[in-house]
Amino acid sequence: MRDIERGELRTPAWVVDVDLALDYSHEAVDVSRFATAWCLVRHNGFPVATRFLNLEGDSSVALADLRDRFAAEDPAQPHETVDGLDASLTVVICTRDRPDGLSITLASLARQSDQDFEVLVVDNSHDGAAASTPIDVTCVRLRCCHEPAPGLSRARNRGLSEVRSDLIAWIDDDEVADPDWIAWIKRGFAHPCRPDAVAGLMLPAELETAAQVNFERYGGFNKGRGVEPVALRAGTPTVFDPLYPLPNFGAGGNMAFRTERLRAIGGFDNRLGAGTLTHGGEETRALSLLLETGSTILHWPPAVTWHYHRRTDEALEKQFFGYSAGLTAFYMSLILTSPAYLWRIFRFVPRGVSRLLANRGSGQQDSPTGGVPDALLRAGRKGLLQGAWLYLREVQRQRRAESVRRQRWPARREPGMQLIAAEVDGS
Repeated sequence: MRDIERGELRTPAWVVDVDLALDYSHEAVDVSRFATAWCLVRHNGFPVATRFLNLEGDSSVALADLRDRFAAEDPAQPHETVDGLDASLTVVICTRDRPDGLSITLASLARQSDQDFEVLVVDNSHDGAAASTPIDVTCVRLRCCHEPAPGLSRARNRGLSEVRSDLIAWIDDDEVADPDWIAWIKRGFAHPCRPDAVAGLMLPAELETAAQVNFERYGGFNKGRGVEPVALRAGTPTVFDPLYPLPNFGAGGNMAFRTERLRAIGGFDNRLGAGTLTHGGEETRALSLLLETGSTILHWPPAVTWHYHRRTDEALEKQFFGYSAGLTAFYMSLILTSPAYLWRIFRFVPRGVSRLLANRGSGQQDSPTGGVPDALLRAGRKGLLQGAWLYLREVQRQRRAESVRRQRWPARREPGMQLIAAEVDGS
């Protein structure tokens, strides 16, 4: 067993969580089927490092031995913790035709150490089956609603319109919440920097397939972010510009907001996100607008969720395309909202896009992308080039759909639409 770099991860990889402050038995864990290990190292629940190991030739590993190894390599420094914010909190899960995943996510919320929260499930399916079917889960204050208009941003906006709590947190239906996730979110909002948003870590729940390992070799959801808390604020060294370099704050499946601050920026743009032509970018836009208005975002590693990554190469290529398309679609959304953004974006986008498009020879292990297959990089480049135009097409598509809807149901108001940050036509 030896240390390796992230780019050297191989399939299948053992995902293991080791806390340096815990006593583990010396009972061995069978790791004979794993080629490598992805390790989260914590101290009293607080992440202090990620480590990667080659398991070639090892048939078993004792967690006590791993703890001792990591403690010797990088002794943990104590982190000062604070009590959680005394505020009401709602966890919103937007779901669409994933009953099994939804059940697993809800079960993890039922096991939270802090049970003072409620859960809102927003069913974004056509028939609303999840919202109309009783969900058997204990220890959770649960309610459901149905948002028939497709699109993750619409579902997010519907959830935002339904919530009456001080804080709103988001988790996806392909994730498992760490047992102390709620407790750490509340502690994040009590941080001395007084954040308006808290972004936790989304870590791999499994690394069984080549696609899942390749995503983590690239950096996973937390690419470019360490395990130290960071207060992100515009005009400071932590944020050169809320729009560039590529926003270095959290993923949409593990983020929380002060509810009124999220409403103040208009929620999420319905032309961005899963279920639209743009595929993504809605959380990036919301977080960037918070920074633009002077808010602080806290990168808060102890708030951990475990995500089931895409298992196939085809799904992962689609994900890479969506991330890149969502980024340039986000820039187009800002430009259409206010032409003043145009000059700021044009200062850095050509440089950033050119660098990504010119990234060749990416299959090498010592490359900046950790040996990511060329097919994934091609999908990302394609998304960068198409995202802005996909946003314009999505605007036209939704205008036509809204025109048809008004002709058929002139008195009906589509749920969630009042929370669009800005309408392109000025209405």
